[in-house]
Amino acid sequence: MSLRRLPFHRVLHRPGLFLGGEREPALITAIVAGGLAVSGMNTVSFVVGATVWFGAIPLLRWMAKADPPVWESDQIRLLFDSILRDYPFGSLLLWETRFLEVPYRDFILDFRRGMTFIPKIKAEGKPMKMVLDGQQRMQSLYVGICGSYDGRRLYFNVTSGPGFKGDDTEELDGRFRFEFWQDADQVNRPKRLIRVADIVEWSPRLEDAEIKNVIQTIPLEGDDIDRAARNMRLLHAAITRTDLVPIETIDEEVRSAGQARTISEILDIFVRVNSGGTRLTRSDLMLGLISTRWSGARQAFDELVGQVDPDGSLGIDKDLVIRGLLLVSDATVAFDVQTVERHWDSMASKFDCFAAALRAAIDFCREPEVGILSASLLSPIVTLLPLVYYLSLQRGGSVPDGQRHAMRMVLYFLLFNGFLRGNNPQARLRWIREVLARNNINSALPVDEILAIIKSRQRGSFVATSADMLNWNPRLALNIVQPGVCRETLSWQAKAEVDHIFPQSVYRSRFPDMVDDIGNLAYLGKLRNIRKTDQPPWEYFKQIPDDELERNFLIQRSLLADDKFDEFVASRRERVTAVVKTFLGR
Repeated sequence: MSLRRLPFHRVLHRPGLFLGGEREPALITAIVAGGLAVSGMNTVSFVVGATVWFGAIPLLRWMAKADPPVWESDQIRLLFDSILRDYPFGSLLLWETRFLEVPYRDFILDFRRGMTFIPKIKAEGKPMKMVLDGQQRMQSLYVGICGSYDGRRLYFNVTSGPGFKGDDTEELDGRFRFEFWQDADQVNRPKRLIRVADIVEWSPRLEDAEIKNVIQTIPLEGDDIDRAARNMRLLHAAITRTDLVPIETIDEEVRSAGQARTISEILDIFVRVNSGGTRLTRSDLMLGLISTRWSGARQAFDELVGQVDPDGSLGIDKDLVIRGLLLVSDATVAFDVQTVERHWDSMASKFDCFAAALRAAIDFCREPEVGILSASLLSPIVTLLPLVYYLSLQRGGSVPDGQRHAMRMVLYFLLFNGFLRGNNPQARLRWIREVLARNNINSALPVDEILAIIKSRQRGSFVATSADMLNWNPRLALNIVQPGVCRETLSWQAKAEVDHIFPQSVYRSRFPDMVDDIGNLAYLGKLRNIRKTDQPPWEYFKQIPDDELERNFLIQRSLLADDKFDEFVASRRERVTAVVKTFLGR
C-alpha cells in the first residue's frame, strides 16, 4: 500500500526568534539571568546575571543565523516517539487559496544543511493548499517518513519502548528509539533498526507476513518478538491513521474572489494564532514574504542588524530595516503587506545603499561632535531614518563634511520634539522625504524646511532652543551640557542617572514647580547618586574644585545655599539653555 500524498506548500514562514536568537533558549536565558540578578540584590549577583545574559545572547543569535525549515534530527526523533505515545503535538492551520497570487515554496523531501530554497509564485486563479501554522512539524514528518536528513533515513528500533534496554544497557526511560542512518551503512547499523518508510508502506492485508519476515531476519527471541510485533503494528497504525494531525482550513468553502480573505487578513490570522507564545510582529511575516522572492533577504537582514546593533541596545530590528528600505526606495511608506509585495524589487536593489547609509548614520551619532553614546537617547530609533535617506543620496553614503552641523541640528530637533514617536510615523517620514527628494544629490541639507514641517505638523513643537524644550527632554539636554557622561557602561555603578542637585525629597514641598526644572538637574553615576541620598549640594560638592564644578556641572558654588535655591535654578537654567543654543545653532 502507498501513502496518499496531498500537495501542501509553505507560506508566511514563521521564524521562532526572540531578540534575534532562538526563541526558547533566549527566553530561558532571560529567566535565568534575571533570577540571578535579583536573587542576591547585590553587585555580584547583578554582574553575574548581566554576564550570563550578554554572554549568551550573541551565541543564540549566531545559532539563529541559519533558520532551518525543519527541526533538528533529535527533535524529529522525539516527534515520532510522541506519536507512538499518543502525545498531542499541535494542529495544522491550512489556507486553501485560489483567487490571489501568493509566493510559496515546496516542502523538502531530502533536507541538507545549508541548502538554498527557490521560491515559486502561485498564479491567480490556481487552487492550492498552503500550511500557515505547523510548517516545521509537517516538514519534519515529511522528512522522517518519506525523505532524508543530510543523506540519512529515519529508522525505528523495533524492540525499544517501555521496559527496553539498548545493547549498551543504557536505560532509555521507556522511549521509542528512532535513529537516522545512511541506507548503505548496513555493516554498522544494528539489525533491530528498520526503516520507518518501509513499515509505513506495508499493506494492511500483508502486515502480519511483513512483521514475521522482519522478526526472522533480525532474528529475535523471547519477549523481544512480542514487543517488536506490537511496536511495528503501533507505528504503522499511528502514521497511517487519517486523524494523525488535527487540521483547520481557512477559506475551504470559498467560491468567489469576493468571499476570499485578503493577504492582510491571512497575515492577521497568523499573528493571532501565534500570540500565545512570543508574539510575532508584522515585520517578521513581511520578511517571510520578502524571503520567498529575495532568497538572500533573511541572511542580509540578520547580518546588517548584527553589524550595526550587535547587543540589541539600539533596538534596530527587521521593522526598521523594512521601513528604511521602503523610504530609500522612494516607495509608498505605508507599512503593509501590499506595499512590500509591490516594491520588493526596488527594495532588494537598494539594500546595499541603505545598509551603507545606516552604518554612516549610526557612526555619525557616536562621533564626539554629536555625542549620542547611549541608545536610550536615540529614541525612537526611527528618528535615524531621515538621516539615512539623506545619506543614501550622497556619494558612497558618507556624511558630507560641510553638512555635519546641519545633520546634528536636524537629529536633535527631531529627538527633542519626538516628531517620529508613535506606532505609525509613515506620514511624517513621507513629508520629510518629499523635502529631501526635491534637493539634488550632494546638496545641502534643507534644515529650515524640515523644521518648518515639524512646526506645521506637530502641535506644541520646538524649532528653536528654549527652556521649555530642555525641560521636555532633560536627558537629551544634559547630554549636550555634560558630554560623554551618558554612555553605555560595563557596570551599573557608572550608569548615568538624572540627579536633582538640590534633593527633591527636601525641596519638592517648598518649590514644587522648580525642583524638576532643567536648572536643578544633572547627570550623576548611579552609585554616586545612591551614596549622595539627600545630602545638600554644598556638602556633596565640597571636595570638587571650582573649575571642575563649572566645567562638568555648570554650577556656580556661590549659589549653593539653601536660601538661594530659586536663584540657583534660574541662573543655571539660563546657562544650560545658552550651551544648548550654541551647540544647536538656534
